[in-house]
Amino acid sequence: MTNNLLGASGEDSDPTSRLQSMRQAPDADAPTLSPQIVSAASTRRAPRLVNHGRVTRAGASALAVGAAVAVGSLIVVPPSGPTSPLFAAAAGGTASATSEAAGLSDDIRIAPWVLYDYVAGEALSTEGGTGTVYELRRVGEPQQVLASLADQFGIDGDVQRTSYFDAVMPSYVVGPEDSTAPSITLTWSGTGNWWYNNPLAYPEPVCALVNYETENGTEAFEECVQPEIAMTDSLAPNESDARTQATELFAALGFDVDADAVRVTADQWQTMATANLSVDGVATAIDYSISWSPLGEIAWAYGHSIEVVDRGAFDTISAANAVERLDDWRWSGAAGPDYQGGMNILAAESGDARDAGQGTLSPDTSASSPVDPIAEPMPLPEPEPAPQPMPEPQPLPEPELVTVTVDKADATLLLMWDVDGNAWLVPGYAMQQPEGWWSATVSLIEGVIELPAPFAGDITPYRED
Repeated sequence: MTNNLLGASGEDSDPTSRLQSMRQAPDADAPTLSPQIVSAASTRRAPRLVNHGRVTRAGASALAVGAAVAVGSLIVVPPSGPTSPLFAAAAGGTASATSEAAGLSDDIRIAPWVLYDYVAGEALSTEGGTGTVYELRRVGEPQQVLASLADQFGIDGDVQRTSYFDAVMPSYVVGPEDSTAPSITLTWSGTGNWWYNNPLAYPEPVCALVNYETENGTEAFEECVQPEIAMTDSLAPNESDARTQATELFAALGFDVDADAVRVTADQWQTMATANLSVDGVATAIDYSISWSPLGEIAWAYGHSIEVVDRGAFDTISAANAVERLDDWRWSGAAGPDYQGGMNILAAESGDARDAGQGTLSPDTSASSPVDPIAEPMPLPEPEPAPQPMPEPQPLPEPELVTVTVDKADATLLLMWDVDGNAWLVPGYAMQQPEGWWSATVSLIEGVIELPAPFAGDITPYRED
């Protein structure tokens, strides 16, 4: 095909004529723009420069708002899904409990004899929209990250592989793994989470011998008890000081947060300060925490080694349409603390649980007389009882269908995990159940995320036709 905009030699010998020809030939072949480029132009932000080692300031925007890409009049349609999924969602569900504030997840609540049919209430919006997907990307080299963390907590020593190191989920430690001294570990997968532990932060246990009656008479066992310190005598920081100290420590560890976004709880065993990563003003399920013992020492702390990366804006379905996804675990995600009833996802109670059970003692036969196999023949073993027939299986009861009307849905960001163990924040809804607890479901249109195959034993709501 001859290009009539070029001269015989194929060169642009007359630019003026070429421009005139373009005006006169509006139907001439032109490069086709990707629908994704056109549709996303109105909402895409300029790339941001990431400050490595720092994460988003809580309560502030996760990404600097830049100028929109200049595409002019080509912006004619709203954002849509990508030509291929951004990531493949993991089949193991989410990393935390969102409904879950009541202690039961949707999957657990669905029993063979009680099934739930979720319907949208009249108060829910029927309008779709757009939402931004964020990738939580690990920052730095694990050995350097852990060495810096160890320095912040004052732990001497070299970075070593843990005793349970695995190439798929690499983990490193500074300090002993036997809880004889402070240590800090880092797992270089997911969000690059780290954990500081100081077993010396608590008073020395008080141990004593306690007598127990056994088959061999009275025996003494050592029992140890952690001394309880009254809260009035605790040296842990008060609520205001805990917020201030936590804010300073988090900032030194790369997590900027306002003091008023730090939540503090206290009892006679510990004072704990927790803050959640905030992205675009939304508190997410990613949290950082620190705990002080009654002696005023930091007992443990944990956090993450991530940066927040904007992966684009995509279409979302309405809250009313999203209700039906509550029946499908593949759309579930973890919402932030506003929808968890104040539950802490990762923190564990400090101190060790100890059981003082009694073992089964073997009979002492050392003083018995030897057995003469001729004078006293061994008795024949009794015949085994005949196998009993298996009972007839009983039919399962008719499942009860419980209709749940959802009248409240808040747009938020949900934490999801992909098949490679990486973390993402995606648009979704937190939906309040009649009992008061919350369920969460992703609001992205189909195709943005590659969903796992449904389980073979998935249960769908029972309906009477």
